Amino acid sequence: MSSIGIDRSGNGNNFTSNNLTQYDVMVDSPTNNFATLNPLAKTNSTFTLSEGNLKGVTPATGGGNLFGTIAIPSTNKWYFEVDVLSPSNFELGLSTYDATEDYAWQSSNSVFYGSNGGKYINGSNGGSYGASYTTNDIIGVAVDTSAGTITFYKNNSSQGAITHAVIDIFPCITDGASGSGVTGVINFGQDSSFAGNKTPQGNSDANGIGDFFYQPPPGFLSLCTKSLPSVDVIPSENFNTVLYTGTGSPATHTLGFRPNLVWGKRRSATQNHWLINDVGNINKRLASDNNESEQPEANGTTFNATSFTTANNDLFINNNSTYVVWGWKGNGTGSASSNSNGTITSQVSANVDAGFSIVTYTGSGSAGTVGTGLSQRADLIITKGRSNSGNWVTWHKDLPSAFASNGGYAYLNSTGAAGATTVFYDGTGFTSSVFKWRGGNENVNQSSRTYLSYCFHSVDGYSKVGKYVGNGNADGPFVSCGFKPAFVLIKRSNAAQDWYLWDNKTSPINAVVATVSPNSSGAEGDRSSLPTDLLSNGFKIRNTSIGWNGSGDTYIFIAFAESPFKNSNAR
Repeated sequence: MSSIGIDRSGNGNNFTSNNLTQYDVMVDSPTNNFATLNPLAKTNSTFTLSEGNLKGVTPATGGGNLFGTIAIPSTNKWYFEVDVLSPSNFELGLSTYDATEDYAWQSSNSVFYGSNGGKYINGSNGGSYGASYTTNDIIGVAVDTSAGTITFYKNNSSQGAITHAVIDIFPCITDGASGSGVTGVINFGQDSSFAGNKTPQGNSDANGIGDFFYQPPPGFLSLCTKSLPSVDVIPSENFNTVLYTGTGSPATHTLGFRPNLVWGKRRSATQNHWLINDVGNINKRLASDNNESEQPEANGTTFNATSFTTANNDLFINNNSTYVVWGWKGNGTGSASSNSNGTITSQVSANVDAGFSIVTYTGSGSAGTVGTGLSQRADLIITKGRSNSGNWVTWHKDLPSAFASNGGYAYLNSTGAAGATTVFYDGTGFTSSVFKWRGGNENVNQSSRTYLSYCFHSVDGYSKVGKYVGNGNADGPFVSCGFKPAFVLIKRSNAAQDWYLWDNKTSPINAVVATVSPNSSGAEGDRSSLPTDLLSNGFKIRNTSIGWNGSGDTYIFIAFAESPFKNSNAR
């Protein structure tokens, strides 16, 4: 194609193309990136990608899955299409990503259309669905999130809608658990020629974006960054990380917003963590690595319009040492609101849009509910006694028994595996506005004692509470967050192991090498031998340590964004 390499500026700085055709020209641009197949989301090291990561071949043995780089957003309507090149046992659909799973159709959150005409839903054979398909057939996929339906098309003919909730699922090509190997070329809107296999048709989506072989159904969009929903929460206005060196004199550190919670750690030497909030007592701190009650070392700390001030030279906060602090915005003021949604009245500083609240209450000594001040059910709750010693009792939505009456829990101040007990959380009583205690345990709800809970839920483009399963391979799991992470906290939940925390300031370039453990007072560790990458849309484990990636082990996490994927840059 003669126009390839032509300088449009008029300065005549033209390039001569070599081994390029018109089919190598895509509509991607620096301001709009289309999804591709993800080379980081490997479930089998022998699958191959080519044609700009649009052509995928799964291995002939051992199974294989080819996932897209962009998860289906939870709003709007989305369309993509695939040219089938090797159809035997070919399956196309959507699935959660699990690095240990050879066949994505076996996922408990998946929908697939097989070349035999069958459907496979949530890991089960759903029987007959549509027409069989073969070599050079084009299969389209239309996902309507508001209707909760996924419709497959064979050569532009609808095979019928399948009802399925769209939560954390990716476009995916896989084979039918036979290990025969399948080949396909996917088009998210950047190439209707399918790498030169077809005559391009030039159809665009509902926004006039993209290059599709078949016209997408009315109202459906291509999976690209320009079409991704705008975020409601700007990360830098709600969470930030600050590094500083203590001087022993009062000092102010800018976060960019008025914080309601700061969590700090001395980096260069052993010292307890310290957490200070202004709903309880801003002059006292708690330490995540022990079970102590509130201690007085924070005396004189202030939270300001865009910063916080350390007013003493205690080793915890402001001695001649290096420190890292993570700050969160609650309601952005210095006063809490009384909340009577639960049977136990609470005082709450809630950032409803950002899915975060600080809750204090006095224990009732018996089963009861506590209001969170949030608009949807919390995904993570960390509770600690203020006036008494006790463990940091942590509930996470992905723990076993999380929603049972003997709710799942782990201790933030311990290496212990997660468990279930009848004395802490009652997951059956959780709602959009409250969580529930089973009784009056001294760690969480003893009569007349004061307690503190930090409550979080996922917010698109800002925060993610989730889990992943390790594969024990140096090419470890890719964990999608939908944003570029600024902070990640993880815990191996099925067995004893430290908690690990890393951020984008202590490790400003990949790989992440600086970590601390919330359950330990130890200095910041150099994990250069255990690399992890922070990416524009999540993080990638690149080590075999059981702390991050034990084979078959489950890891719970919470992450906060530097920037949403819609406008993220890679590191």
